[in-house]
Amino acid sequence: MTKLDKIAEYYDTHDMSEVMESGHWVEEPPEPDPVITTSLRLPKSLLDRVRDRAAADDVTTTAWIRGLIEAELERTEPHGVEARLQRLEDAVFTRSA
Repeated sequence: MTKLDKIAEYYDTHDMSEVMESGHWVEEPPEPDPVITTSLRLPKSLLDRVRDRAAADDVTTTAWIRGLIEAELERTEPHGVEARLQRLEDAVFTRSA
């Protein structure tokens, strides 16, 4: 009998209502940025390539895709690192030329 089976048997044969009466609910704060699930349709050949690359990087397929999306947004957003670097380069090279 596994440990899980023993636990299940215990709670199947014991009345826990008295213990539960003395308990109280604990409200946990909501996650500041919850993760949601979305669907993405890809050709099988492309998904196979993505899975291979994710495995080579030792991450899940979804983590690999999320990383690409985050990197692209960081690169193209006005306050992203690359945009800030470009503004600095423009300011330095324009003023010193």
